[in-house]
Amino acid sequence: MKHPFMTAMTVAAAALVGSMLAAGAQESYPTKPIRLIVPEVPGSAADLMGRIIGQRLGEAFGQSVTFENLFLEVGIEKGIKSAPDGYTLIYGSSGNLALLPHVQKVTFDPLKDLTPVARFVIQPTLIAANSALPVKTLQDLVAMMKASPGKLRMSTAGAGTAGHFAGEMFIKMAKVEPEVVNYKGGGPAIEAVVSGDSQWTVAPTGGRLPYVRSGKLKALAVGGTARLAMLPEVPTVAEAGYPGYDAVGWGAIFVPNGTPQPIIDKLNATIAKVVTLPEAKKQFEEQGTEPASSSQAEMAKLLRDEYARLGQLAKTLGLSVN
Repeated sequence: MKHPFMTAMTVAAAALVGSMLAAGAQESYPTKPIRLIVPEVPGSAADLMGRIIGQRLGEAFGQSVTFENLFLEVGIEKGIKSAPDGYTLIYGSSGNLALLPHVQKVTFDPLKDLTPVARFVIQPTLIAANSALPVKTLQDLVAMMKASPGKLRMSTAGAGTAGHFAGEMFIKMAKVEPEVVNYKGGGPAIEAVVSGDSQWTVAPTGGRLPYVRSGKLKALAVGGTARLAMLPEVPTVAEAGYPGYDAVGWGAIFVPNGTPQPIIDKLNATIAKVVTLPEAKKQFEEQGTEPASSSQAEMAKLLRDEYARLGQLAKTLGLSVN
């Protein structure tokens, strides 16, 4: 018969060994490739931002980072249900986490079903038009839409996306009536404007500046509170005659609930380090975006605050499904 004291000692020793093994595994993390789920299509702003941070994390960890593009709710749901071992990361944004649940019925709760790690980028929106459209300013575009209600098409990356929401904000503020066309992702939405299938768009800056530089898109205004260093001649929407307009998004890394805190801490510290690298800063800035890290607590608060703010704004715009 085993003595109770010896049994307790055996259990305690096993627990200690288990915790030491777990700590060792977390200390050596990562030991295999990491998957980053991006809830957008290839070529979108989210995809480009995800690939920049994924590349830099892979270099810092000495492991490859693979990318899986699954549109909006499908991608987020897959991330939520993945193993909480640090080998699945989810690209979360103001659009797909703070906004989407207010304008579409979704099966997840962004405040409860995912764990934030860190923000890594801030990106304003860009109002841009087809290069052949006979407008030079945002006021010209508004005048054209008022002269021909329902004629000009505004492309979006999909109903409920950040660009769609920012566009609806501007439509309400400018009191215009374009036809809103929701494409399946940011890449197709931009290509539609370049081809002339749609005439203008409101979209995150990521991935759009190369089209502007090549003359395929005409930049009319930026949605932040300050002009972009890469487009100093392009006014803000507020400067163009619509004070109070402010549409700036963010991108962040999330993990499934239950991911060990030491792994989260290591990811957070690594993100904070890589976004300050000169080559990474150049990559972000060339897309009109700003690298910006945060603590885990700051990211959690940002999501809560943005979720509440955008929920109220969705109701004001008549877009809320709640």
